[in-house]
Amino acid sequence: MGEAWLITSGKGGVGKSVTAANLGAALWRLKRSVVLIDADTGLRSLDVLLGMEDRVVYDLCDVAEGVCRLKQALLPDREMHGLFLIAAAQTRDSGAVTPYQLERVTARLRDMFDFVLIDCPAGVGRGFRAAAAASDKAVIVVTPDAVAVRDAERVVGLLEQHEIRRPPLIVNRAAKEHFKKNAPFSPGRIAETLDLTVLGVIPEDRGVARAAAEGRPVTLRRSPASAAYQAAARRILGEDMPHAPLKWFNKRGLPIAVK
Repeated sequence: MGEAWLITSGKGGVGKSVTAANLGAALWRLKRSVVLIDADTGLRSLDVLLGMEDRVVYDLCDVAEGVCRLKQALLPDREMHGLFLIAAAQTRDSGAVTPYQLERVTARLRDMFDFVLIDCPAGVGRGFRAAAAASDKAVIVVTPDAVAVRDAERVVGLLEQHEIRRPPLIVNRAAKEHFKKNAPFSPGRIAETLDLTVLGVIPEDRGVARAAAEGRPVTLRRSPASAAYQAAARRILGEDMPHAPLKWFNKRGLPIAVK
């Protein structure tokens, strides 16, 4: 039976959906079967990030309400065989799928895939609560700034209500300056503030935006961010991978290409 992982954040704009897409692609590269659920009803984005926007016929609401069969809503990736998407409804409200409905859908998907990655809405509203109720574990995505860290602290408390304790962090868009001595928002300080472990540090990398615009995860390319997502996926599988973000920057602080 597979595991359901919630990809969440306290605030929008931190790269949560991009992280979900790239973790899914990284786990696929490690020979795991993966389904991504876009639970951000009304504001879906995973279909665009995966280049599937012109293929969506049925969505998560259709499955939850019995309008279609589960397999009808599963969109297979054309290149990554074994990676699928269930898109969010674009014209419904964020609370359109109830916790009970999402739990039922996720339970069926656990029997079909190694990993179910749920991209939930940012914040702590009804969409977040439904996704948290359906998940076994979670990853919190933060950026190195005060607002993202403060809002993540609120998410940690709410996840505990769903018996998801001490979820790991992905620190996104980290620049070389964030690793200087006494940097106020270094990954280590963020982890200490939230009393959590760091699953991955994703460096600021223009290749991420280029890949998203083309509808392909950056994990399928060679770049600093790709290497970081692949390392995070290996940690999810229990491997002891070192954090080496400084190797991803040159002396001018610009990202360099790595495997």
